[in-house]
Amino acid sequence: MLTREARDAPSNADLLTQLQSLEGEVARASERVRDLARPPSASRADPLLTPAPQESRVAQNLERVRALEAGPAAAFGGAEAASVPAAAAALAAAAAALPRKGLSPRFCDASSLDSPAASSRLAHFWHPVQFLSKLRDGEELWAFGCRWTLRAAPDAPLGWRVLDERARPLPVRVVDGMLAVWPGEQPPPAGEAGGVQAPGRLSPPPGYAVHAEIVVEDVPVEHGLLLENLLDLAHAPFTHTGTFAKGWSVPAAVHFGAAQQHGWAGLGSWLAAASGGGSRGSWNPYPIDMAFEPPCCAVSHIGLAQAGAAGSGASFVPGSRAADCPKHLHQLHVCIPSRPGRTRLLYRMALDFASWAQLVPGMHLVWSEMAAQVLGEDLRLVEGQQARLGAGSRVWAHPVAYDACALAYRRFRNAAALPYDAQAEEEGAGREAEQDGVLSQ
Repeated sequence: MLTREARDAPSNADLLTQLQSLEGEVARASERVRDLARPPSASRADPLLTPAPQESRVAQNLERVRALEAGPAAAFGGAEAASVPAAAAALAAAAAALPRKGLSPRFCDASSLDSPAASSRLAHFWHPVQFLSKLRDGEELWAFGCRWTLRAAPDAPLGWRVLDERARPLPVRVVDGMLAVWPGEQPPPAGEAGGVQAPGRLSPPPGYAVHAEIVVEDVPVEHGLLLENLLDLAHAPFTHTGTFAKGWSVPAAVHFGAAQQHGWAGLGSWLAAASGGGSRGSWNPYPIDMAFEPPCCAVSHIGLAQAGAAGSGASFVPGSRAADCPKHLHQLHVCIPSRPGRTRLLYRMALDFASWAQLVPGMHLVWSEMAAQVLGEDLRLVEGQQARLGAGSRVWAHPVAYDACALAYRRFRNAAALPYDAQAEEEGAGREAEQDGVLSQ
C-alpha cells in the first residue's frame, strides 16, 4: 500500500511533461538572444521588436557606412573588393552625365555668403540695428562688412547718430522701437530720415507686454541661412527637443498655408510679390502664424494652450490655429549681415499673459538663457548648411510645399542682391499704386 507522501509525489509522466516545457522555453530564449545578436538586416521578424521601415533602412545604411570606413573588403567581401573602385568611378560618371533636377546651384551658392554691397537693393532698406532700450554711446557694431559707431547727439533729430568707418553719419530713423540705418549709396525716400515710423508689422499686437530684448553681437552663420531656418518650422520636433518644441510629436504631414498679399508697401512688398508670394501664412498642425518682413525680419505669433509652456514645450492641440489658443507668444528676429558668413541678431519676445514676470528680478537672465538654447539648437543645422554651401553643395535642391515661406525669402534675397536702380524702383512703385487704384474701384 502506497504511503501518503508517495501518492502526492508527481508521476514520471508529469515530470517528463514539465521537462519538455522547460526545454521549449530555453530554446525560445536562445533563439531570441541570437536574433538580438544578429545585424538588423539578418534578424528574424518579431512584431514586437521589428523597427519601422525607415528605421531599418537607416540602420542598414549606418552598417554599410561603418563597413566602408573599415575598408572595401569589410563591406563587400574579399571577392568583390577589387571591383569597388572601378564600380564607384563608373557610377560617378553615370551620375554626372544625368541632368540634375531641382533648383540650379546658382539659386543659392557660395557668393551669398559675402557681405551685401552698398550698391545692392538689399542695402537700400531701413535695417534695425539696435533696440532703443539698449542704445549706448560709443557702441561699435558690424554691419554690411563695415564697423559702425553709435553716438549720442543732442542736436540730431533723434538724439543719436550712426557713423561709418570714415566718421560719416548714416541716415537713421526709428522703426518699431528700434534704431534703423539706411546703408545704401543712394539716399532714402524724402522725409523718412530722422523720423519715427508708426507701429507696424514688427511691433507686438496691442495688449502684449515686451518681456525680453536680446542682442547677439556675432552669430557664426550667414544672415540669409539663419533667416531661412527661422522661417522653416518643419525641423522643430527634431531640433528643438530641449526648448519650445519639447514634447511635440512628429506630425504625419506639415503644411504652410500662404496668405494672399495685396497693395504697395515699398520695395520690400514689390520684391516679395515678384518672388512668388508665400512670405506670410500659417503652419499646420502647429498653431503658429509666421511672416517674413523685408528686408531681414522674421515675425512669429505662437499660440500656447498652456500658460508657461513657452519655456518647457509649448503644449497645443494638433490642427489648432494660433487664434484658437488662450495664450500667445509674439517673437521678432532681426538678422543683419555683419561680416562675411556672420550675423548680428536682434530678438524681441512679447506675451499677452504673465505680465507679473516683468517685475521678477533677474527674469531677463532666464529669457536670455532660453534664447541662447534655442539659437544653439538652430546653429547645429545652419552651420552644417553653411559648410556645405561653401563646399559647392546645393542647399536648395528640391523644395517642398511647406518651404513656401523660406523659399519666398530666398527669392527676395536673390532679387535684392542686384544693383539698386532708384528710377526703376520708383516706376515699379507707380505701376503698383495704379494697380491698387484699379482694384479699389
